[in-house]
Amino acid sequence: MKKAYVIFRWELNKIFSNWHRTVTLFLLPAVLMMLALNVFPLLINYMSTGSFSKKPIVLVGTPKSFRDYVEATADANVYSYTEMTYRDLSDVYSEPGALKKLLKGGTVICYFGSDKGDVSFDDIVSEYYKELVKGNSEAKSEAVIYLGYDGESLTGTLRAQQFRQGVLESYQSSLIDRLGGDYATVGSNLFSTDSFNPVTKLMDNRTPADTAAARIVPGVLMIMMYYCVYSLTSDMFASEKERGFWSKLIMTPVSATDVFAGKILAILVIVTGSTFLTALLLFLSSWFNTGNDAMSLLPFGMMLTPAELLIVAVTIPVTVFTMTAACISTIFSLTKMQDITVNLQLPLIFFLGDFFLQMFRGTRPMTLEYFIPIHNSLAVIGEAYNAQEKLWHVIVAVLINILVALIVMRSTYKKEGLYDKRKRRS
Repeated sequence: MKKAYVIFRWELNKIFSNWHRTVTLFLLPAVLMMLALNVFPLLINYMSTGSFSKKPIVLVGTPKSFRDYVEATADANVYSYTEMTYRDLSDVYSEPGALKKLLKGGTVICYFGSDKGDVSFDDIVSEYYKELVKGNSEAKSEAVIYLGYDGESLTGTLRAQQFRQGVLESYQSSLIDRLGGDYATVGSNLFSTDSFNPVTKLMDNRTPADTAAARIVPGVLMIMMYYCVYSLTSDMFASEKERGFWSKLIMTPVSATDVFAGKILAILVIVTGSTFLTALLLFLSSWFNTGNDAMSLLPFGMMLTPAELLIVAVTIPVTVFTMTAACISTIFSLTKMQDITVNLQLPLIFFLGDFFLQMFRGTRPMTLEYFIPIHNSLAVIGEAYNAQEKLWHVIVAVLINILVALIVMRSTYKKEGLYDKRKRRS
């Protein structure tokens, strides 16, 4: 055991004594993944609008109730708003080609108005609810909201539909609370709330943030883990095997079993630490996104309970161990470095596929998925972020991954003759 620890320290010193390798394994993958997560929405927005900015919405005659709604609602912040007066819009209509130019690139115009001229939108809605309180069941609201967009533009049409469904419908539902007066409080007592409550703010945002994290974070962590395991096993085993150093190493007084154990422990510690660092950066990315900027796939407020954090913390090293066993088995099953490299890179396609599957799937994992090695870790981590974790899912995933890793390592040990203490490969 002491000799395995010597190998473990030796491998760690090789990594941390060279700052280039330290950065490559710990910071570079995490930073690149963070850039990818933040650049991806930008590219999608650029391809659809020709701009890197938020989705543009022009507001005409904006009522105070809508400004308050936008300020308090996360989904409404994915758009950038430009306000115009009724006179400004009239000038646009009177100038030839100005309206078409305004709607170019998918811009949508949202017009708040009525047939009562100078009476504000909010006052008209309030009057409507007052009439209902008086018992006038035939009362009708004269407040209207129009959406203007370029019907020949697919981007403009889709954006108008998304804005109507994602923002306007919820805003209209909120008007009874904002402007309903006595009609909104029938059968209940009025109460006031603090202008800012950190607990309420967190809980209001945690659900959408953790839902988004459940789609993004597990796949990111899986790709990160395998990238680091692939890199380290290639360096610690494949490269040494190709140079002939491995044969010399196992002929030293340190047994081959101790060499394996020390190297595997080093990989486990390094990759687990790197993955935890990536998870921390993803967490900070969410909390720095206080405005729920559309430029990030992780909304504000990501938070895990201690139990959920424990599930993630246990799942990561177990998954790393299974990945390491699989990579080592591949390395010692092949002889040519080119074949080893190709076979070690192939699983990256699987993890990328798993990443996109998790991002776009709308259902929970099926029971069978918890019995698939490594993939079950993605399912368990996703459940933890969704606050849908079940203890038996975690236990099954952990036990299956450990069992598979031990079986694979036992097969490799037998192939290398490590159970015969008298046998040394040269």
